[in-house]
Amino acid sequence: MKPFTWLAPDTTAGAVAMLREYAPDARAIAGGQSLLLALKDRSARPTHLVSLSGIDELTGLRTADDGSLVVGAATTYAVLARASLPGWHGVLAEVAGDLADRPVRNRGTIGGALCTADPRYDMPAFATGVGARLQVGGASGDRVVAAEGFAADAGVTTLGPDEILTAVVLPPLGTWDAVAFEKFRHRVFDAAIVSVTCALRDGRDGTAAEARLTVGGATPVPVTVPGAAALLAGGASAAEVGTRAADEVLPGGTAGGEAVRYRHELIRSLARRAVDRALSDVRTV
Repeated sequence: MKPFTWLAPDTTAGAVAMLREYAPDARAIAGGQSLLLALKDRSARPTHLVSLSGIDELTGLRTADDGSLVVGAATTYAVLARASLPGWHGVLAEVAGDLADRPVRNRGTIGGALCTADPRYDMPAFATGVGARLQVGGASGDRVVAAEGFAADAGVTTLGPDEILTAVVLPPLGTWDAVAFEKFRHRVFDAAIVSVTCALRDGRDGTAAEARLTVGGATPVPVTVPGAAALLAGGASAAEVGTRAADEVLPGGTAGGEAVRYRHELIRSLARRAVDRALSDVRTV
């Protein structure tokens, strides 16, 4: 591990100023579950680490005036898992409580997962799947971006060197009537090989008035599947939607190598399961 200087601001503005002063060799750190590993193997060599863990405004949950759920980017998985949230917002707690192991959940943060942009991670896939927005603070001012597109590639985000992800904003409860998240991993503490988020708004006629199906893990960034969503809105079966999702995310996957065929089958199976669960939840509302 290369030596570095540890900086501990107590405000977001202070952290942004430090990142700007020491750019491009400064990095923000919250829980550090991914960054510390990168420091150990020297794939990351910052000269300065700007700690976000002491900034109170970056932690906790609150409900905005429009009903959106605002989650501070430095909020840990453990805090999220213990949160009592209404409606489909509660799926956030379920996802947080079913990833990695307890030490990681105690230190890892929702913002850290999004900024690491590892395609296997649950939080980027879930945030993209429900149409979350991300609040970003930087030296040039604040901005709001969609979770979809925040990751430009595996391990790469659209954040500037003097910008910080400050909050993750889930849409109001009325946006969706049901949200289901499914994933597959070999061991309970492993990252997902493939994950699927299905978000539905009930059309009151046995079909979905609006649907969003998002696949994580199989590609460098989470992919929202428009073709599958259109099938759902048209009343297609969960099995048909699963097949369409697999074919759109991994075209020609059935003829690919073993790893591609494996992920193709996982997408098909998990998408069917997520759609079934979401439709079942809608029908019991």
